Amino acid sequence: MATAGDTFERKEKKYLVTAEQCRAIKEALASHMRLDDYGATRIDSLYLDTPDRSLICRSLEKPVYKEKMRIRSYGPFSEARSVFVEIKKKYKGIVYKRRVIMSTEGARAFYSGELSYEEACAQFPLEGTNPEKMLAPGKVQIAREIDAFLHRYEGLAPSMLISCLREAWCPLDPDDEDCVDRITFDEDICYVDLMNPSSAQRCRVTGPDQVVMEIKCAGGYPVWLCDLLTEVGAFPRSFSKYGNAYKRVLADQGAIDIRDSDSGKVSVHRIPTARERAGMHDEPLLSPSVGFEVATPRTFARAS
Repeated sequence: MATAGDTFERKEKKYLVTAEQCRAIKEALASHMRLDDYGATRIDSLYLDTPDRSLICRSLEKPVYKEKMRIRSYGPFSEARSVFVEIKKKYKGIVYKRRVIMSTEGARAFYSGELSYEEACAQFPLEGTNPEKMLAPGKVQIAREIDAFLHRYEGLAPSMLISCLREAWCPLDPDDEDCVDRITFDEDICYVDLMNPSSAQRCRVTGPDQVVMEIKCAGGYPVWLCDLLTEVGAFPRSFSKYGNAYKRVLADQGAIDIRDSDSGKVSVHRIPTARERAGMHDEPLLSPSVGFEVATPRTFARAS
């Protein structure tokens, strides 16, 4: 349940569906939900991690509690004037997200440890936002939690840039209790490994016929949604964009094989090399002008 625009507490279930299943779901959704005002949006998410990527390694072990940090842009980073600095935690199936919106330059200065949240907001103000609003007690509290996260993990730095094309659906009637908070459809999911300076092109995480659907709600699903999922044959599946991108990096290094046992049969699939996958896209995903550098461990000397 979203209690505010910068604080969320809800269940989030993911489904890996085909393009055909996706079309059928959207057609049925139209009588209960609508595409939100942003339409199809390119989302860039910059994930921070330790030099040995301990955060994503722990997440892949599926612990009871896990947490991660990212800087998210709704639209390409190269064009973004503002980004969300987010910490996302998951405990016993419940997702807790806390975030603050900042100018792109301010976010970089904050996450790198160069400036405190207040200093970053003052030196790199968010265009069109009242500075006093940025320093409201609730926002400063969230910034303190983010700051504590940055201090908790040594050497946090940009690890992976994940990009996807998203459609988000919301209820036709905001007061409709027989609905879910939000359903998102992500496709064209790609990544850039920022800890590998030689990799400058984006590589695919999912195939061209795969869509990651995510249902976000505070409680249980309404009956009509359960019936719809059964009808199209969509079932929950654990899927982490950052996690799957990291698995593919390991596969390129010969560290693991990717196995698919959804059908009940375990088969080893050949994973295309980074060079082969990069050929799917000619353009760099990360613009050098954005200001998010390739990974360099940070040393935090900020006063507590």
